[in-house]
Amino acid sequence: MYKIGIIGGGNMGEAIIASSIKRFFIHVSEKNEQRRQYLKQTYKLIPYDIPRLAQISDIIILAVKPQDAAEVLKELARVIKKETLVISIAAGITSGFIEDILGKKNRVIRTMPNMPALIGEGITAVSAGKYAQSADTELACRILSSLGKTVIVEEKLIDAVTAVSGSGPAYVFLFMEYIIKAARSLGLSDDLAADLVKQTFLGSVNLLMKKNLEPGILRAKVTSKGGTTQAAVKVFEESKFEKIIEKALLAAKKRSKALSK
Repeated sequence: MYKIGIIGGGNMGEAIIASSIKRFFIHVSEKNEQRRQYLKQTYKLIPYDIPRLAQISDIIILAVKPQDAAEVLKELARVIKKETLVISIAAGITSGFIEDILGKKNRVIRTMPNMPALIGEGITAVSAGKYAQSADTELACRILSSLGKTVIVEEKLIDAVTAVSGSGPAYVFLFMEYIIKAARSLGLSDDLAADLVKQTFLGSVNLLMKKNLEPGILRAKVTSKGGTTQAAVKVFEESKFEKIIEKALLAAKKRSKALSK
């Protein structure tokens, strides 16, 4: 089994630990003392400092906050072996940025997971850096498949992926939040409004996945001519809802590109 060293034991780092600990030898480096103790007690891991982690790991997963990446990479550059594969889940950190700081032509895989990965229902985009081979990409997918589905993309598409699936859960939660508020304005109780909306979203997504149809086809099946759904959809269309979504995703893509290092 591969020896995987995870730098950063936050939410996403822990998700990888929890889902991979039975399949790989897992080691972790975490700077927060309270978090170190939690990981030690929960997963029976012995936290290491970065030099020791680099020494004993075949693969290093960079799971730190973007603002901490440069500092961590500089420390890692002093000790990492050139044959070590680096997988990054740090948002906005390009493979080139990692390669340049490490300076040893390490194979780098850049990824973009999303929040549902915390329960194994996420989707993670995987892209290869300059020196990575197809086998490295496949290995990264195998490791991260425990977080949900994986897709392989060119790195130039990561900003678009970030706008769609990386930020996507927030759009879903926002839409749900607005519908719940509107339901309350119709006289429904807080609990009933929340139950109706949450189960409607859950059931609709499950139906979509089970039927394996385009969303537009199922939407049309619900939208009877002259009915209640059509009345609501007409308001969305008149308010240029499609254009609002397009504009929002473009803004997210541009911001992702601006934040990339």
